[in-house]
Amino acid sequence: METVRTVVENLIRLIKAEIDPDAVLVAADDVFEVPNVPSLILQGPTLVENGDRRTMAHIVEKDVPNLVYEQCRHPRLYHLDFDVIVTAGHEGDLLDIQERVARFYQLHPVLVVEDRGSLNLTEIVPLGGLRRVNLSNLRQSSGRCRIEDCPVYDGLVETGPLIKDRRFEFRDGVEEDRLHTP
Repeated sequence: METVRTVVENLIRLIKAEIDPDAVLVAADDVFEVPNVPSLILQGPTLVENGDRRTMAHIVEKDVPNLVYEQCRHPRLYHLDFDVIVTAGHEGDLLDIQERVARFYQLHPVLVVEDRGSLNLTEIVPLGGLRRVNLSNLRQSSGRCRIEDCPVYDGLVETGPLIKDRRFEFRDGVEEDRLHTP
């Protein structure tokens, strides 16, 4: 189960549908070229563990009709951080994309991940900073966003019988059934 990949692919599809059909994802520390202008590039994700929510507890699911159980560790939760970089030929186009990005965060505070549920999508740094080095006549703006608490499972699942043994005792014609559970 590749949760990080599935979550990132869903984000990219949504950005392409609502902001820029030519949006591109590049690795976190990768050098990139702007494919065309105006453009939107997501750089990342950088994974940051949410250590406050780490637990050693197990998830246990019981299948009573078949008298078996499955258990696994709770997933570790990671924030997926992205730099959002917008490039345009002139200020008007830059402002238009900045508005579409701002509207995107308002309309999608939660990222739906297929049949697995949803994760919070948060704008960490609003688009608008001009911190990017730019030696051309292009206009650039950058910001940061985060997908919160993306679960990463270890993939180890333990299965076993729900009942270890069963003994029947007969006393004075009355049957007594005792179950011993783990």
